Amino acid sequence: MKLNHSSSIPLYAQLKDIIKAEISNGHYKHNQQLPTEVELCDIYGVSRITARRAISDLVEEGYLTRQQGKGTFVKEKILKRELISVNGFSEHIIQSGEKPNSQILSCDVVEATSQLTDLLHVNGDSPLLQLKRILYIDDEPFVLEIAHYPLERFHNLQEYITQSTSTYEILSKKYNVTFSSNTKTINVILADSDQSKYLKCDLGQPLYFIEKIAYDINHVPVHTSSLFLRADRAKFTVNSTNK
Repeated sequence: MKLNHSSSIPLYAQLKDIIKAEISNGHYKHNQQLPTEVELCDIYGVSRITARRAISDLVEEGYLTRQQGKGTFVKEKILKRELISVNGFSEHIIQSGEKPNSQILSCDVVEATSQLTDLLHVNGDSPLLQLKRILYIDDEPFVLEIAHYPLERFHNLQEYITQSTSTYEILSKKYNVTFSSNTKTINVILADSDQSKYLKCDLGQPLYFIEKIAYDINHVPVHTSSLFLRADRAKFTVNSTNK
């Protein structure tokens, strides 16, 4: 793609917009090395000064990162999430304009532990569905989740679980659940071997560990989730207002 040399928009600004668009559409993928300045000059028909200015600006704006002795790379995607958000992962990602996906690692019926009995307000012998999966954005692993759902309330839930369907959508459409609130507890832990494998990070890398309980409009627990997110690829916001 060539730039418009007769436009009033500076060439470096045009090049920035093109590179940002090509990051967005997946031409330049996250963590991928960007072509060198010389290669960018050939690809887009610009001078090296123009290419250098565009790259420098994109580094400052957080789209690119320079690695000493290696080159310039597309920066990893950062997941930004409102901490008190009620919606599920898929719904949040879709609202953000991204493409969610998941890989189910296991989907098993298990007995409730004493801790889960208390959290989900079920009897000690109640069966639970334990769903372990990796949640992706644009084919990049973002979250390792281990969730538990009470099967006495959600009969045969395991039959509706698929790789591509949101569990919140299933619970809403099949079981008429309306989510109302949740509680979250967040800690920072160091990745063990399984977590580093699933999240493609180094052993011992910091992770956010989130323990979540989701409630319906009657404040009855719907599920619990243990979520593991790479701390370098997620940030949380908290909004508050005076009433």
